[in-house]
Amino acid sequence: MSYRLEYQWGAFHVPADALGLTADRFIVAIEGGDNNVRHAKTGKRARSWDACMIGTAEQVLKQAVYYAGACEGGSLQPYGRCCTPEAYIRRIRRLIDGPAYQNGWWLAELRVSVTHAIVTDVRQLGLEPRVEQWYGQERAVVPFPQERHPEFFRLVDKYSGDLPAWRFAEVSGLPAS
Repeated sequence: MSYRLEYQWGAFHVPADALGLTADRFIVAIEGGDNNVRHAKTGKRARSWDACMIGTAEQVLKQAVYYAGACEGGSLQPYGRCCTPEAYIRRIRRLIDGPAYQNGWWLAELRVSVTHAIVTDVRQLGLEPRVEQWYGQERAVVPFPQERHPEFFRLVDKYSGDLPAWRFAEVSGLPAS
């Protein structure tokens, strides 16, 4: 049976006053991968950084609770070890309560099916999605420049229960383990 390994965690903090919104926002980045996938040349377990949780502190903790359920059955193993759901949630809480991550950066770029309802909302904001092929499926890609981050996070608020964080944002420039 395969399981997800997590190696490193980081949280980007976006202050509410910079956005003109009522609550601070967070992008939680996690370096991880599956236990049975290896790099073809090195033989090392394959791993990558992904935006795994996004939104207000409350939204991020709700997402952490959802992912923590995988710890109970062994499908999620931080550092390759068993972990209780409570310990996983504590880890994420400490992450968003702590200092902002100083390495790397995050990019607000929506990537969804062209038929998803959020595409209509994006067009109402005056943004036109770029359509690209992804594993044989068409998807809409919409980059949000920094001055449009308030609108971006309003979309996150509206659709965070429907779309995973990696559909909203990308992370880059983070140190590999």
